Amino acid sequence: MGSSTIWSTERVNDVISKLENGLDVDKSCFYQGDINFRNGNINFKYTPQEQEEIVRCASDVLYFAEKYCHAMTDTGVQKIDLRPYQKDMLRDFQDHRYVIMLASRQIGKCHLFNSKLTIYDKKLQGYSIITVGQLYYMQLKSQRQLTRIEKLKYFLWQLYNKLD
Repeated sequence: MGSSTIWSTERVNDVISKLENGLDVDKSCFYQGDINFRNGNINFKYTPQEQEEIVRCASDVLYFAEKYCHAMTDTGVQKIDLRPYQKDMLRDFQDHRYVIMLASRQIGKCHLFNSKLTIYDKKLQGYSIITVGQLYYMQLKSQRQLTRIEKLKYFLWQLYNKLD
């Protein structure tokens, strides 16, 4: 089964069922063979109901967040219950192009420079793992030349990462 294979929810569920029964099947629809994650580069045919659900999620961020977003807690993966201020913020992000948020530091709203990201690299035609800092400096360098202080910060940050 190659890249011309067309997947559907029914077909994916069938593969999961066969895997659970110990059968050897094509797992190309899963990212790195993990049945919890769908591969991003597969041909997928949606049912009309699935298409409606995608449209609804795209047009209503609160519906999407309340139905599909989960977080890892001490007791396992759980559905997220949004607080009123979080709902207000999500609505603002969806309804307005520019949003300025007054928020305290260290409340988990951003990642550290050494947090790892998995990205799809079009040039390499595959996934690679980079840090937020690498992505930041890569984007910055693509827009303009780095200042001396930015080059120094980047060098020191790379040096610090090698100590880990």
